[in-house]
Amino acid sequence: MQIDTLSEFLAQAGTEFRLYDLGRRLQPLSNDDFAAIEANHRPYPWPLQHHAWLAVCYWQTQGQTQPYVWFLKLPLDERGLFNNGAVKHFLAALVEQLGQDVSAELSDEQQQRLAQTPFTFQPSPDKLAAFHARLGLSLGLPPSTFFNSVCDYLHNPQQQDWQQLGLQGIADLSARLHQDTPLSQLLTTQLLTLPPPVQDALLNQCEHQPLPEPLKLHLLHAISGELEHQMPNQERIAQLLRATAGSSQCAERQQKIATLLALNPSQPVMLSLAARLWQDLTEETLLITYLEQLAELHGELFNGLFAELVSIPALRPLILGNLHNNALSPRLKSALGGLFTGTS
Repeated sequence: MQIDTLSEFLAQAGTEFRLYDLGRRLQPLSNDDFAAIEANHRPYPWPLQHHAWLAVCYWQTQGQTQPYVWFLKLPLDERGLFNNGAVKHFLAALVEQLGQDVSAELSDEQQQRLAQTPFTFQPSPDKLAAFHARLGLSLGLPPSTFFNSVCDYLHNPQQQDWQQLGLQGIADLSARLHQDTPLSQLLTTQLLTLPPPVQDALLNQCEHQPLPEPLKLHLLHAISGELEHQMPNQERIAQLLRATAGSSQCAERQQKIATLLALNPSQPVMLSLAARLWQDLTEETLLITYLEQLAELHGELFNGLFAELVSIPALRPLILGNLHNNALSPRLKSALGGLFTGTS
């Protein structure tokens, strides 16, 4: 029997599996959606640099609970569909190293050979920690040994040495905020009073996890406070905004984005919106305003960010539908024209 997809391979090997996207931020991908993507019935929803960046976690259904993980970087075509030739190439390399037993122990040499294919990647430490935290939680596994020390620190930050905190513990805490009300209330109270390195680590992890509503609104309110300064810290504003990215869309965040776009938005804010908060740009008014400001203030970023945004299936029809909108500003029309003439 010929096996052409990862789903078929993993099913035939008697495994259960879960998938996560690790491109723009950590997001779960359902097995049914992945099967439709593999069959080219729909484009990949979160492309980054024309690739799907996947974490594939699998385990044997009989007699074994140890999960295994592959980190796969699979190319997409101009429509966002899987390059099936690349998938078959990876499967061929996989079978060569593993045979049909996906739980077989790989030697160091075999692992190196598999890693040398163009279809594997190593996630950044932040994303790797967020992934392990979310995966462990979903599988009902206990948090890392670093988790309790992070909780203890939040209860008594003045009596603990923050430099002893582990990144995985911070990720484990962030992954549990949406289901642990006392923990999320404690973090909401303490977060913005902690030393900057601890705040940075926590905010970076929050980007990849769903947050409870009070914490999300607390972070959005902190942006308002930063804007009141004579010289607002633009990196800080972008960081606070990104920290809410793993949470669902809400009117408060869209209003905050509209405010930021009306205030000569900085490069960090524009990059954060494209990289983490593209889902809010599905609101057409925000999308057009974003493109207008990108062309007006950050022309050097226009071509690259436009190419990334138009590759996202949720944004592509909105963008293409406005290419000939007569209400666009002359600067945006010029920038769009430059995409097709090779000038800017």
